[in-house]
Amino acid sequence: MLSDIRILGGRAAARRTLAARVDRLTRGRLDLDNAQHALQALSVARFDPPLPLVLAGIEQPDGRYTPDRPIAGAVPHAAAALDAARDALGDLPGDQELLIALEIDQGVPSFVAWLRRCPAPGQEPCQRERMPPAPLGQPAASVAQWFALASSQTVPGHDGTLGTARRAVEAFVQRGKADNTRRAYRSAVRAWCQWAAGHALPALPARAEDVAAYLADMALRKRTPRTIDLHRAALRYLHHLARLTIPTSHPLVSATLAGIRRETPHAAPVQKTALTWTPLTRVLEQVQGEDLATVRDRAILLLGFAGAFRRSELAGLTVADVAIDDDGMEIRLNRSKGDPNGNGVRVGIPRGITRHCPVRAYEAWLRAARITEGAVFRRVWLAPDAKGRAPSPRPKIGSAALSDRAIAEIVRKHCQAAGLEGSFAGHSLRRGAISTGASDGFDLLELKRFSRHQSLRLVETYIDAASIKQRHPGKSRF
Repeated sequence: MLSDIRILGGRAAARRTLAARVDRLTRGRLDLDNAQHALQALSVARFDPPLPLVLAGIEQPDGRYTPDRPIAGAVPHAAAALDAARDALGDLPGDQELLIALEIDQGVPSFVAWLRRCPAPGQEPCQRERMPPAPLGQPAASVAQWFALASSQTVPGHDGTLGTARRAVEAFVQRGKADNTRRAYRSAVRAWCQWAAGHALPALPARAEDVAAYLADMALRKRTPRTIDLHRAALRYLHHLARLTIPTSHPLVSATLAGIRRETPHAAPVQKTALTWTPLTRVLEQVQGEDLATVRDRAILLLGFAGAFRRSELAGLTVADVAIDDDGMEIRLNRSKGDPNGNGVRVGIPRGITRHCPVRAYEAWLRAARITEGAVFRRVWLAPDAKGRAPSPRPKIGSAALSDRAIAEIVRKHCQAAGLEGSFAGHSLRRGAISTGASDGFDLLELKRFSRHQSLRLVETYIDAASIKQRHPGKSRF
């Protein structure tokens, strides 16, 4: 059944065109002046020669429309057009329906497939959705753009309406994934869309055989199984947000991944070099001075080691998270990788008596930067008009927190300046703290409590080979 008839141009020209293309029975009862009768007649009409079928473009998040996409070149009737469109689009989300229209554009007829979002219970059909519908069958670039928007929804303010509550559902679904995870997924979906476009394949919905070929292509390009798993997870998430059948669960995809893992050399993952206490003190000897950037970096190095913090945890610290007394400091982590439900974790750091005390370094940074609230670790830079002048004015301090990548770069930069060899980044502080604890004789349970890992097996992966040899049960017997 056709949803409607669209005449673009003169009605007389459309009547002549249809009369020349439809079967004799339809021609005898065709009346374009009676819309309902014409719709019934043309819904069962057979066209000779057959008509092309196109998928109508949709509105993108930026307000532009994607071009119509050809689906089939010769479709004899509306029922065949519906079947061809279903084959091209696959399973549809439960909130959308597929419709077929007959369009006569300046005397040229064609079937047009299009998707309509079904209104939710209690919602008017004309109510505009904040989130555009999934671009099924649309160009790959539109899919990537839609996913970037769909995976970064903001939580709306409460106004008591059902529409706002439904939009909040979409936003809270996104909060189920960490920011870094969603960022990695967006990159992976962009890569999939580029690959699909390069091979003239549909990006959404993706077919299982195409996903398997994409993952196999990644393996042929020597991408690691971990990276391939990430891309598979991203495609799963893409179809989850679009409310489509998940192609990555198909046995063909699972079997392809199993073969990739078997054929890939099982090299141990490359870990960042642990910045244990002795090399850390060597780095700290190079981080001396009273300028703001140096005082900040020293606090980052000492605090990151003392709390075995992840770089994202350091970047997310606020003044309100830290309580200081004569014995040391207590830090509340409101959100971390090891606490996805946001229950909160408390980390205690004792006050030391040496020049490498993390509590004193933290206090020195707050004093020097005059920070009393908000983010702890921030960007420091000179005003543009002050560069090259003497004496130099006080540097400016940003209000936003440093990114986790900036934390990693600070660690790498100072390790390199100290002449240390290895691959250093933000995780080196956490790895070094756990390794130092193992060397000092702390058992796995104590280290697990210190590092806030969820399992002992994960703690073991952080202990360096040197620590393992020093703690070998047979060391005193050999």
